[in-house]
Amino acid sequence: MEVLAAVASDMGDAIDDVSTLQVIPLKGAMTNEVFQVKWPSKNGGEVRKVLVRLYGEGVEVFFDREEEVKTFECMSKHGQGPRLLGRFTSGRVEEFIHARVCSYPLSFLIFLFLKKFTRLLHGLRKLSLLTRSNSCS
Repeated sequence: MEVLAAVASDMGDAIDDVSTLQVIPLKGAMTNEVFQVKWPSKNGGEVRKVLVRLYGEGVEVFFDREEEVKTFECMSKHGQGPRLLGRFTSGRVEEFIHARVCSYPLSFLIFLFLKKFTRLLHGLRKLSLLTRSNSCS
């Protein structure tokens, strides 16, 4: 809740009453639980929306969570995908982007690509190629 309150504050809002939050479970995440969280802004009729991602457990078989987090942070820093708005021990708060859920075959192919991409970035970090310029290390 503290991270969400900080995100709201960064957006010029304050979450004074938890009952003003609307939490909507979303489907489609392969290894996480994801929720759209809404609250009324201080600007009047506008409603703020963010995505809260709770990390799943037991994913070490598929990928290194710490590397996935570093990769997401790097991509967010460089304007690729949703913006990272906040982090907490078991998850993160992201910019909410309205989208459709991919079909299983497509989402699995994306997962395989991102797994390879994450390993590639990890290998490049080890070789210090990314640290030569303004990078995400």
